[in-house]
Amino acid sequence: MALSGLAGGMNKKNGMRYRTKLIVFFLFSAAITMMACIYTYVSSQLLIRETSQMFSKNLELAAVYSELGDIQQDIQIYLSTNSSESLLSYYDRVNTISYNANRMMENASYTARGIKTMNIANMITHYLKQADGAMVAKRGRNINDYTEYYAQTVKENAYIMSYIQEIMSSDLIDSLKKSAEINQKVQSATIFNIILILGVVVFVSVAIVAFSFEITRPITQLAKYSKEISDGNFDVEIKPIKASGEISVLYGVFNLMAVNIREHFNQMQEKQRLEKSLSEQKLNNLKIKNALRESELLALQSQVNPHFIFNTINIGAKIAMMQGDKITCTYLENAADIFRYNLKGLDTRATLKDEIENVVSYMYLLQTRFGDSVDFTVNINGDENLLATELPRMTLQPLAENAYIHGISEQEDGGSITLTVSGDNELVTVTVADNGKGLTQEKIEELLAEHESDAEPRVKPPKAGHTTGIGVDNVLKRLRLFFGRSDVMDIRRENGETKFILMLPRGVKSAPDEEIE
Repeated sequence: MALSGLAGGMNKKNGMRYRTKLIVFFLFSAAITMMACIYTYVSSQLLIRETSQMFSKNLELAAVYSELGDIQQDIQIYLSTNSSESLLSYYDRVNTISYNANRMMENASYTARGIKTMNIANMITHYLKQADGAMVAKRGRNINDYTEYYAQTVKENAYIMSYIQEIMSSDLIDSLKKSAEINQKVQSATIFNIILILGVVVFVSVAIVAFSFEITRPITQLAKYSKEISDGNFDVEIKPIKASGEISVLYGVFNLMAVNIREHFNQMQEKQRLEKSLSEQKLNNLKIKNALRESELLALQSQVNPHFIFNTINIGAKIAMMQGDKITCTYLENAADIFRYNLKGLDTRATLKDEIENVVSYMYLLQTRFGDSVDFTVNINGDENLLATELPRMTLQPLAENAYIHGISEQEDGGSITLTVSGDNELVTVTVADNGKGLTQEKIEELLAEHESDAEPRVKPPKAGHTTGIGVDNVLKRLRLFFGRSDVMDIRRENGETKFILMLPRGVKSAPDEEIE
Protein backbone atom coordinates (compact mmCIF):
# COMPACT_ATOMS: atom_id res chain seq x y z
CA MET A 1 0.00 0.00 0.00
CA ALA A 2 2.82 2.39 0.83
CA LEU A 3 4.60 1.73 -2.44
CA SER A 4 1.41 2.09 -4.51
CA GLY A 5 0.58 5.36 -2.74
CA LEU A 6 4.11 6.61 -3.34
CA ALA A 7 3.91 5.66 -7.04
CA GLY A 8 0.52 7.35 -7.48
CA GLY A 9 1.70 10.55 -5.78
CA MET A 10 4.82 10.75 -7.93
CA ASN A 11 2.87 10.18 -11.14
CA LYS A 12 0.63 13.14 -10.28
CA LYS A 13 3.58 15.40 -9.50
CA ASN A 14 5.72 14.64 -12.52
CA GLY A 15 3.23 15.15 -15.34
CA MET A 16 3.08 13.03 -18.47
CA ARG A 17 4.24 9.44 -18.48
CA TYR A 18 6.66 8.13 -21.08
CA ARG A 19 3.85 6.30 -22.86
CA THR A 20 1.91 9.55 -23.27
CA LYS A 21 5.00 11.34 -24.57
CA LEU A 22 5.67 8.55 -27.04
CA ILE A 23 2.07 8.60 -28.30
CA VAL A 24 2.19 12.40 -28.81
CA PHE A 25 5.56 12.13 -30.52
CA PHE A 26 4.34 9.32 -32.79
CA LEU A 27 1.12 11.14 -33.74
CA PHE A 28 2.97 14.36 -34.53
CA SER A 29 5.55 12.54 -36.67
CA ALA A 30 2.80 10.55 -38.40
CA ALA A 31 0.86 13.75 -39.14
CA ILE A 32 3.88 15.43 -40.73
CA THR A 33 4.69 12.32 -42.77
CA MET A 34 1.04 12.01 -43.85
CA MET A 35 1.03 15.64 -45.01
CA ALA A 36 4.14 15.02 -47.08
CA CYS A 37 2.61 11.89 -48.62
CA ILE A 38 -0.68 13.65 -49.43
CA TYR A 39 1.14 16.60 -51.01
CA THR A 40 3.33 14.29 -53.07
CA TYR A 41 0.34 12.19 -54.17
CA VAL A 42 -1.80 15.18 -55.19
CA SER A 43 1.09 16.82 -57.05
CA SER A 44 1.95 13.62 -58.90
CA GLN A 45 -1.70 13.02 -59.83
CA LEU A 46 -2.04 16.53 -61.25
CA LEU A 47 1.15 16.15 -63.28
CA ILE A 48 0.10 12.72 -64.52
CA ARG A 49 -3.34 14.01 -65.54
CA GLU A 50 -1.89 16.98 -67.44
CA THR A 51 0.66 14.77 -69.18
CA SER A 52 -1.98 12.13 -69.97
CA GLN A 53 -4.32 14.69 -71.50
CA MET A 54 -1.53 16.13 -73.60
CA PHE A 55 -0.47 12.74 -74.98
CA SER A 56 -4.03 11.44 -75.49
CA LYS A 57 -4.84 14.37 -77.78
CA ASN A 58 -1.67 13.80 -79.80
CA LEU A 59 -2.36 10.06 -80.04
CA GLU A 60 -5.93 10.74 -81.18
CA LEU A 61 -4.74 12.92 -84.08
CA ALA A 62 -1.99 10.45 -84.93
CA ALA A 63 -4.55 7.61 -85.15
CA VAL A 64 -6.81 9.66 -87.44
CA TYR A 65 -3.82 10.60 -89.59
CA SER A 66 -2.81 6.94 -89.97
CA GLU A 67 -6.37 5.81 -90.76
CA LEU A 68 -6.75 8.45 -93.49
CA GLY A 69 -3.65 7.16 -95.23
CA ASP A 70 -4.81 3.55 -95.00
CA ILE A 71 -8.33 4.39 -96.28
CA GLN A 72 -6.94 6.24 -99.30
CA GLN A 73 -4.71 3.27 -100.07
CA ASP A 74 -7.69 0.85 -99.82
CA ILE A 75 -9.70 3.10 -102.24
CA GLN A 76 -6.85 3.15 -104.72
CA ILE A 77 -6.39 -0.64 -104.60
CA TYR A 78 -10.11 -1.35 -104.98
CA LEU A 79 -10.53 1.05 -107.87
CA SER A 80 -7.50 -0.46 -109.58
CA THR A 81 -8.02 -4.17 -108.93
CA ASN A 82 -11.64 -4.48 -107.80
CA SER A 83 -10.30 -6.52 -104.79
CA SER A 84 -12.93 -7.69 -102.30
CA GLU A 85 -10.32 -7.73 -99.50
CA SER A 86 -9.53 -4.06 -100.01
CA LEU A 87 -13.28 -3.34 -100.02
CA LEU A 88 -13.78 -5.08 -96.67
CA SER A 89 -10.71 -3.32 -95.26
CA TYR A 90 -12.11 -0.02 -96.49
CA TYR A 91 -15.43 -0.45 -94.69
CA ASP A 92 -13.65 -1.52 -91.47
CA ARG A 93 -11.47 1.57 -91.55
CA VAL A 94 -14.48 3.78 -92.38
CA ASN A 95 -16.22 2.55 -89.20
CA THR A 96 -13.11 3.22 -87.12
CA ILE A 97 -12.41 6.70 -88.46
CA SER A 98 -16.10 7.63 -88.24
CA TYR A 99 -16.07 6.69 -84.56
CA ASN A 100 -12.90 8.72 -83.97
CA ALA A 101 -14.36 11.71 -85.83
CA ASN A 102 -17.52 11.61 -83.70
CA ARG A 103 -15.41 11.47 -80.51
CA MET A 104 -13.34 14.42 -81.67
CA MET A 105 -16.53 16.39 -82.31
CA GLU A 106 -17.98 15.51 -78.87
CA ASN A 107 -14.80 16.25 -76.91
CA ALA A 108 -13.88 19.44 -78.77
CA SER A 109 -14.13 22.71 -76.83
CA TYR A 110 -14.54 26.25 -78.16
CA THR A 111 -10.83 27.01 -78.14
CA ALA A 112 -8.51 27.58 -81.06
CA ARG A 113 -7.45 23.97 -81.08
CA GLY A 114 -11.00 22.73 -80.43
CA ILE A 115 -12.32 24.60 -83.46
CA LYS A 116 -9.55 23.06 -85.57
CA THR A 117 -10.50 19.64 -84.24
CA MET A 118 -14.16 20.20 -85.20
CA ASN A 119 -13.02 21.29 -88.68
CA ILE A 120 -11.09 18.06 -89.08
CA ALA A 121 -14.11 16.02 -87.98
CA ASN A 122 -16.37 17.83 -90.51
CA MET A 123 -13.80 17.45 -93.31
CA ILE A 124 -13.49 13.72 -92.53
CA THR A 125 -17.27 13.34 -92.75
CA HIS A 126 -17.32 15.04 -96.19
CA TYR A 127 -14.28 13.04 -97.30
CA LEU A 128 -16.00 9.75 -96.41
CA LYS A 129 -19.08 10.75 -98.46
CA GLN A 130 -16.81 11.35 -101.50
CA ALA A 131 -15.09 8.01 -100.88
CA ASP A 132 -18.43 6.18 -100.65
CA GLY A 133 -19.49 7.81 -103.93
CA ALA A 134 -16.33 6.54 -105.61
CA MET A 135 -16.86 3.00 -104.26
CA VAL A 136 -20.54 2.93 -105.31
CA ALA A 137 -19.68 4.26 -108.82
CA LYS A 138 -16.97 1.61 -109.16
CA ARG A 139 -19.37 -1.15 -108.26
CA GLY A 140 -21.86 0.31 -110.78
CA ARG A 141 -19.05 0.44 -113.39
CA ASN A 142 -19.58 4.16 -113.91
CA ILE A 143 -16.04 5.09 -114.91
CA ASN A 144 -16.56 8.85 -115.20
CA ASP A 145 -18.21 9.18 -111.78
CA TYR A 146 -15.74 7.09 -109.78
CA THR A 147 -12.84 8.81 -111.55
CA GLU A 148 -14.24 12.19 -110.52
CA TYR A 149 -14.97 11.03 -106.97
CA TYR A 150 -11.52 9.48 -106.66
CA ALA A 151 -9.82 12.71 -107.75
CA GLN A 152 -11.86 14.61 -105.15
CA THR A 153 -10.91 12.11 -102.38
CA VAL A 154 -7.22 12.44 -103.24
CA LYS A 155 -7.46 16.20 -103.00
CA GLU A 156 -9.41 16.20 -99.72
CA ASN A 157 -7.24 13.48 -98.18
CA ALA A 158 -4.08 15.45 -98.90
CA TYR A 159 -5.64 18.62 -97.46
CA ILE A 160 -6.92 16.92 -94.27
CA MET A 161 -3.58 15.21 -93.62
CA SER A 162 -1.76 18.49 -94.18
CA TYR A 163 -4.17 20.19 -91.76
CA ILE A 164 -3.57 17.46 -89.16
CA GLN A 165 0.19 17.82 -89.57
CA GLU A 166 -0.12 21.52 -88.92
CA ILE A 167 -2.11 20.90 -85.69
CA MET A 168 0.34 18.18 -84.57
CA SER A 169 3.28 20.52 -85.13
CA SER A 170 1.53 23.16 -83.04
CA ASP A 171 0.79 20.54 -80.35
CA LEU A 172 4.44 19.52 -80.32
CA ILE A 173 5.52 23.09 -79.61
CA ASP A 174 2.86 23.38 -76.89
CA SER A 175 3.98 20.02 -75.46
CA LEU A 176 7.57 21.23 -75.15
CA LYS A 177 6.41 24.33 -73.31
CA LYS A 178 4.12 22.24 -71.10
CA SER A 179 6.97 19.81 -70.44
CA ALA A 180 9.13 22.67 -69.18
CA GLU A 181 6.33 23.76 -66.85
CA ILE A 182 5.88 20.18 -65.59
CA ASN A 183 9.61 19.84 -64.94
CA GLN A 184 9.56 23.04 -62.94
CA LYS A 185 6.61 21.77 -60.89
CA VAL A 186 8.41 18.45 -60.30
CA GLN A 187 11.52 20.27 -59.09
CA SER A 188 9.44 22.44 -56.75
CA ALA A 189 7.66 19.39 -55.33
CA THR A 190 10.98 17.57 -54.92
CA ILE A 191 12.55 20.49 -53.07
CA PHE A 192 9.51 20.77 -50.80
CA ASN A 193 9.61 17.03 -50.01
CA ILE A 194 13.34 17.14 -49.27
CA ILE A 195 12.88 20.08 -46.90
CA LEU A 196 9.95 18.34 -45.20
CA ILE A 197 11.82 15.04 -44.84
CA LEU A 198 14.89 16.81 -43.45
CA GLY A 199 12.64 18.60 -40.97
CA VAL A 200 11.09 15.30 -39.86
CA VAL A 201 14.53 13.67 -39.54
CA VAL A 202 15.85 16.56 -37.45
CA PHE A 203 12.75 16.54 -35.25
CA VAL A 204 12.86 12.75 -34.73
CA SER A 205 16.63 12.84 -34.01
CA VAL A 206 16.28 15.61 -31.45
CA ALA A 207 13.34 13.85 -29.81
CA ILE A 208 15.20 10.52 -29.65
CA VAL A 209 18.28 12.15 -28.13
CA ALA A 210 16.11 13.99 -25.59
CA PHE A 211 14.25 10.81 -24.64
CA SER A 212 17.52 8.88 -24.36
CA PHE A 213 19.08 11.44 -22.01
CA GLU A 214 15.90 11.65 -19.97
CA ILE A 215 15.91 7.87 -19.45
CA THR A 216 19.60 6.92 -19.27
CA ARG A 217 20.80 9.77 -17.03
CA PRO A 218 18.63 8.89 -14.00
CA ILE A 219 19.17 5.15 -14.54
CA THR A 220 22.95 5.67 -14.60
CA GLN A 221 22.72 7.64 -11.36
CA LEU A 222 20.54 4.93 -9.86
CA ALA A 223 23.17 2.33 -10.80
CA LYS A 224 25.80 4.37 -8.90
CA TYR A 225 23.58 4.43 -5.81
CA SER A 226 23.08 0.68 -6.14
CA LYS A 227 26.85 0.14 -6.33
CA GLU A 228 27.43 2.19 -3.18
CA ILE A 229 24.78 0.26 -1.26
CA SER A 230 26.17 -3.07 -2.46
CA ASP A 231 29.62 -1.91 -1.20
CA GLY A 232 28.17 -1.34 2.28
CA ASN A 233 27.47 2.39 2.23
CA PHE A 234 23.92 2.29 3.58
CA ASP A 235 23.95 6.04 4.38
CA VAL A 236 24.09 7.05 0.72
CA GLU A 237 22.01 10.15 0.00
CA ILE A 238 19.57 9.60 -2.87
CA LYS A 239 18.81 13.02 -4.32
CA PRO A 240 15.34 13.63 -5.80
CA ILE A 241 15.09 14.07 -9.55
CA LYS A 242 12.69 15.68 -11.98
CA ALA A 243 11.60 12.97 -14.41
CA SER A 244 8.52 11.34 -15.84
CA GLY A 245 6.31 9.07 -13.77
CA GLU A 246 8.04 5.71 -14.29
CA ILE A 247 11.54 6.93 -13.37
CA SER A 248 10.19 8.80 -10.35
CA VAL A 249 8.43 5.65 -9.15
CA LEU A 250 11.64 3.66 -9.61
CA TYR A 251 13.59 6.25 -7.57
CA GLY A 252 10.94 6.30 -4.87
CA VAL A 253 10.88 2.50 -4.52
CA PHE A 254 14.67 2.35 -4.52
CA ASN A 255 14.89 5.08 -1.87
CA LEU A 256 12.35 3.24 0.30
CA MET A 257 14.31 0.03 -0.05
CA ALA A 258 17.57 1.81 0.89
CA VAL A 259 15.88 3.30 3.97
CA ASN A 260 14.60 -0.13 5.04
CA ILE A 261 18.03 -1.69 4.60
CA ARG A 262 19.66 1.15 6.55
CA GLU A 263 17.12 0.85 9.39
CA HIS A 264 17.57 -2.90 9.49
CA PHE A 265 21.35 -2.51 9.55
CA ASN A 266 21.15 0.07 12.36
CA GLN A 267 18.88 -2.24 14.33
CA MET A 268 21.42 -5.03 13.96
CA GLN A 269 24.22 -2.72 15.17
CA GLU A 270 22.11 -1.65 18.16
CA LYS A 271 21.47 -5.27 19.03
CA GLN A 272 25.17 -5.98 18.90
CA ARG A 273 25.92 -3.12 21.30
CA LEU A 274 23.30 -4.40 23.74
CA GLU A 275 24.61 -7.94 23.53
CA LYS A 276 28.12 -6.82 24.46
CA SER A 277 26.81 -5.53 27.81
CA LEU A 278 25.59 -8.99 28.90
CA SER A 279 27.51 -11.46 31.00
CA GLU A 280 30.39 -13.53 29.67
CA GLN A 281 28.35 -16.71 29.79
CA LYS A 282 25.53 -15.18 27.80
CA LEU A 283 28.07 -13.53 25.50
CA ASN A 284 29.31 -16.91 24.27
CA ASN A 285 25.75 -17.96 23.49
CA LEU A 286 25.04 -14.63 21.86
CA LYS A 287 28.14 -15.00 19.65
CA ILE A 288 26.61 -18.12 18.19
CA LYS A 289 23.29 -16.34 17.70
CA ASN A 290 25.05 -13.33 16.21
CA ALA A 291 26.89 -15.58 13.80
CA LEU A 292 23.55 -17.03 12.73
CA ARG A 293 22.02 -13.57 12.39
CA GLU A 294 25.00 -12.33 10.38
CA SER A 295 24.67 -15.34 8.10
CA GLU A 296 21.00 -14.53 7.66
CA LEU A 297 21.87 -10.91 6.89
CA LEU A 298 24.50 -11.93 4.34
CA ALA A 299 22.03 -14.36 2.81
CA LEU A 300 19.42 -11.60 2.71
CA GLN A 301 21.87 -9.19 1.06
CA SER A 302 23.00 -11.83 -1.44
CA GLN A 303 19.33 -12.31 -2.37
CA VAL A 304 18.31 -8.65 -2.33
CA ASN A 305 21.10 -7.48 -4.60
CA PRO A 306 20.58 -10.04 -7.44
CA HIS A 307 16.80 -9.66 -7.22
CA PHE A 308 17.08 -5.89 -7.25
CA ILE A 309 19.53 -6.01 -10.17
CA PHE A 310 17.16 -8.37 -12.02
CA ASN A 311 14.18 -6.05 -11.37
CA THR A 312 16.21 -2.98 -12.37
CA ILE A 313 17.37 -4.65 -15.62
CA ASN A 314 13.81 -5.81 -16.32
CA ILE A 315 12.45 -2.27 -15.85
CA GLY A 316 15.25 -0.93 -18.08
CA ALA A 317 14.27 -3.44 -20.79
CA LYS A 318 10.62 -2.33 -20.65
CA ILE A 319 11.62 1.34 -20.86
CA ALA A 320 13.94 0.59 -23.82
CA MET A 321 11.09 -1.28 -25.51
CA MET A 322 8.76 1.71 -24.97
CA GLN A 323 11.37 4.00 -26.51
CA GLY A 324 11.73 1.79 -29.59
CA ASP A 325 15.34 0.79 -28.76
CA LYS A 326 15.00 -2.86 -29.77
CA ILE A 327 18.74 -3.70 -29.47
CA THR A 328 19.02 -2.41 -25.87
CA CYS A 329 15.67 -4.00 -24.98
CA THR A 330 16.76 -7.43 -26.31
CA TYR A 331 20.14 -7.17 -24.55
CA LEU A 332 18.57 -6.33 -21.19
CA GLU A 333 15.89 -9.02 -21.57
CA ASN A 334 18.55 -11.69 -22.18
CA ALA A 335 20.58 -10.45 -19.19
CA ALA A 336 17.42 -10.56 -17.04
CA ASP A 337 16.64 -14.10 -18.25
CA ILE A 338 20.13 -15.27 -17.17
CA PHE A 339 19.73 -13.62 -13.73
CA ARG A 340 16.32 -15.18 -13.24
CA TYR A 341 17.55 -18.60 -14.33
CA ASN A 342 20.61 -18.50 -12.02
CA LEU A 343 18.53 -17.41 -9.01
CA LYS A 344 16.73 -20.77 -8.94
CA GLY A 345 19.89 -22.52 -7.68
CA LEU A 346 21.91 -25.55 -8.71
CA ASP A 347 19.89 -27.95 -6.55
CA THR A 348 16.90 -27.83 -8.89
CA ARG A 349 16.32 -29.69 -12.12
CA ALA A 350 15.48 -28.21 -15.52
CA THR A 351 14.39 -29.39 -18.95
CA LEU A 352 16.76 -29.52 -21.89
CA LYS A 353 14.68 -26.76 -23.52
CA ASP A 354 15.25 -24.47 -20.50
CA GLU A 355 18.98 -25.15 -20.62
CA ILE A 356 19.19 -24.36 -24.36
CA GLU A 357 17.24 -21.12 -23.92
CA ASN A 358 19.66 -20.09 -21.13
CA VAL A 359 22.64 -20.79 -23.42
CA VAL A 360 21.01 -18.79 -26.24
CA SER A 361 20.59 -15.81 -23.88
CA TYR A 362 24.21 -16.13 -22.70
CA MET A 363 25.56 -16.37 -26.27
CA TYR A 364 23.51 -13.35 -27.30
CA LEU A 365 25.29 -11.31 -24.59
CA LEU A 366 28.66 -12.60 -25.83
CA GLN A 367 27.85 -11.80 -29.48
CA THR A 368 26.61 -8.34 -28.54
CA ARG A 369 29.83 -7.71 -26.61
CA PHE A 370 32.36 -9.23 -29.02
CA GLY A 371 30.53 -8.91 -32.35
CA ASP A 372 31.47 -11.24 -35.20
CA SER A 373 34.33 -12.88 -33.29
CA VAL A 374 32.00 -15.65 -32.13
CA ASP A 375 29.30 -17.48 -34.11
CA PHE A 376 26.68 -19.64 -32.36
CA THR A 377 24.35 -22.23 -33.90
CA VAL A 378 21.71 -24.55 -32.39
CA ASN A 379 20.69 -27.71 -34.27
CA ILE A 380 17.76 -29.86 -33.09
CA ASN A 381 17.79 -33.19 -34.94
CA GLY A 382 14.77 -35.36 -34.37
CA ASP A 383 11.61 -35.23 -32.28
CA GLU A 384 11.10 -32.05 -30.21
CA ASN A 385 10.10 -34.30 -27.30
CA LEU A 386 13.85 -34.64 -26.77
CA LEU A 387 13.73 -31.12 -25.28
CA ALA A 388 11.55 -32.36 -22.40
CA THR A 389 14.46 -34.43 -21.01
CA GLU A 390 15.34 -33.41 -17.44
CA LEU A 391 18.89 -32.73 -16.25
CA PRO A 392 20.62 -30.67 -13.51
CA ARG A 393 20.22 -26.89 -13.83
CA MET A 394 23.26 -24.96 -15.19
CA THR A 395 24.69 -27.87 -17.20
CA LEU A 396 25.04 -26.49 -20.76
CA GLN A 397 25.92 -22.83 -20.05
CA PRO A 398 29.23 -23.64 -18.28
CA LEU A 399 30.21 -25.83 -21.26
CA ALA A 400 29.45 -23.02 -23.75
CA GLU A 401 31.31 -20.53 -21.53
CA ASN A 402 34.29 -22.88 -21.30
CA ALA A 403 34.29 -23.28 -25.12
CA TYR A 404 34.47 -19.54 -25.59
CA ILE A 405 36.97 -18.58 -22.84
CA HIS A 406 39.43 -21.45 -23.29
CA GLY A 407 38.91 -21.96 -27.02
CA ILE A 408 37.64 -19.14 -29.18
CA SER A 409 38.72 -16.09 -27.14
CA GLU A 410 42.38 -17.09 -27.52
CA GLN A 411 42.15 -16.88 -31.35
CA GLU A 412 42.54 -13.56 -33.13
CA ASP A 413 40.00 -14.39 -35.85
CA GLY A 414 37.40 -15.78 -33.41
CA GLY A 415 35.49 -18.97 -34.10
CA SER A 416 32.14 -20.75 -33.81
CA ILE A 417 30.24 -22.74 -31.18
CA THR A 418 27.62 -25.31 -32.19
CA LEU A 419 25.05 -26.93 -29.89
CA THR A 420 23.51 -30.06 -31.40
CA VAL A 421 20.70 -32.22 -29.95
CA SER A 422 19.86 -35.69 -31.27
CA GLY A 423 18.63 -38.91 -29.81
CA ASP A 424 17.04 -42.32 -30.07
CA ASN A 425 14.71 -44.37 -27.90
CA GLU A 426 17.27 -44.74 -25.09
CA LEU A 427 19.65 -41.74 -25.11
CA VAL A 428 19.52 -38.02 -25.80
CA THR A 429 22.88 -36.80 -27.14
CA VAL A 430 23.84 -33.17 -26.60
CA THR A 431 27.07 -31.93 -28.23
CA VAL A 432 28.76 -28.58 -27.53
CA ALA A 433 31.49 -28.14 -30.17
CA ASP A 434 33.91 -25.29 -30.88
CA ASN A 435 36.73 -24.76 -33.39
CA GLY A 436 38.91 -22.90 -30.92
CA LYS A 437 42.35 -23.60 -29.50
CA GLY A 438 41.33 -27.02 -28.28
CA LEU A 439 42.44 -29.40 -25.49
CA THR A 440 45.34 -31.80 -25.45
CA GLN A 441 44.63 -35.50 -25.07
CA GLU A 442 46.31 -35.41 -21.66
CA LYS A 443 43.97 -32.65 -20.46
CA ILE A 444 40.93 -34.54 -21.77
CA GLU A 445 41.97 -37.69 -19.92
CA GLU A 446 42.61 -35.64 -16.78
CA LEU A 447 39.15 -34.05 -16.89
CA LEU A 448 37.41 -37.39 -17.39
CA ALA A 449 39.56 -39.30 -14.88
CA GLU A 450 39.83 -36.94 -11.91
CA HIS A 451 36.17 -37.43 -11.03
CA GLU A 452 36.26 -41.14 -10.62
CA SER A 453 36.88 -40.90 -6.84
CA ASP A 454 35.55 -37.41 -6.13
CA ALA A 455 31.81 -37.60 -5.46
CA GLU A 456 31.00 -34.14 -4.10
CA PRO A 457 30.61 -31.32 -6.70
CA ARG A 458 31.83 -27.91 -5.56
CA VAL A 459 31.31 -24.45 -6.99
CA LYS A 460 34.65 -22.65 -7.19
CA PRO A 461 35.03 -18.86 -6.98
CA PRO A 462 34.48 -17.47 -10.52
CA LYS A 463 37.63 -16.56 -12.45
CA ALA A 464 38.05 -13.43 -14.55
CA GLY A 465 35.67 -13.55 -17.51
CA HIS A 466 33.52 -16.37 -16.01
CA THR A 467 29.84 -15.82 -15.28
CA THR A 468 29.74 -18.47 -12.52
CA GLY A 469 32.22 -20.67 -10.66
CA ILE A 470 30.83 -23.80 -12.29
CA GLY A 471 33.50 -25.73 -14.18
CA VAL A 472 33.49 -28.81 -16.39
CA ASP A 473 34.32 -31.00 -13.39
CA ASN A 474 31.32 -29.70 -11.44
CA VAL A 475 29.02 -30.34 -14.43
CA LEU A 476 30.28 -33.89 -14.83
CA LYS A 477 29.92 -34.70 -11.12
CA ARG A 478 26.38 -33.36 -10.94
CA LEU A 479 25.39 -35.32 -14.07
CA ARG A 480 26.74 -38.55 -12.57
CA LEU A 481 24.87 -37.96 -9.30
CA PHE A 482 21.66 -37.06 -11.13
CA PHE A 483 21.58 -40.07 -13.47
CA GLY A 484 23.38 -42.54 -11.18
CA ARG A 485 25.88 -43.60 -13.82
CA SER A 486 29.39 -42.53 -14.87
CA ASP A 487 29.18 -42.71 -18.69
CA VAL A 488 27.29 -39.42 -19.12
CA MET A 489 30.01 -37.31 -20.78
CA ASP A 490 32.73 -37.75 -23.38
CA ILE A 491 35.31 -35.18 -24.57
CA ARG A 492 36.82 -35.51 -28.05
CA ARG A 493 39.21 -33.54 -30.23
CA GLU A 494 38.60 -34.34 -33.90
CA ASN A 495 38.59 -32.49 -37.25
CA GLY A 496 39.84 -29.29 -35.61
CA GLU A 497 36.94 -29.19 -33.11
CA THR A 498 36.67 -29.81 -29.37
CA LYS A 499 33.43 -31.63 -28.55
CA PHE A 500 31.78 -32.06 -25.14
CA ILE A 501 29.26 -34.87 -25.70
CA LEU A 502 26.54 -35.50 -23.08
CA MET A 503 24.76 -38.87 -23.20
CA LEU A 504 21.55 -38.45 -21.21
CA PRO A 505 19.28 -41.46 -20.58
CA ARG A 506 15.67 -40.79 -21.60
CA GLY A 507 13.02 -41.00 -18.90
CA VAL A 508 15.57 -41.33 -16.05
CA LYS A 509 14.98 -39.19 -12.95
CA SER A 510 17.44 -38.14 -10.25
CA ALA A 511 19.16 -41.04 -8.48
CA PRO A 512 17.41 -41.95 -5.17
CA ASP A 513 18.80 -40.88 -1.77
CA GLU A 514 21.23 -38.40 -3.37
CA GLU A 515 21.25 -34.63 -3.73
CA ILE A 516 22.58 -32.35 -6.42
CA GLU A 517 24.59 -29.68 -4.62
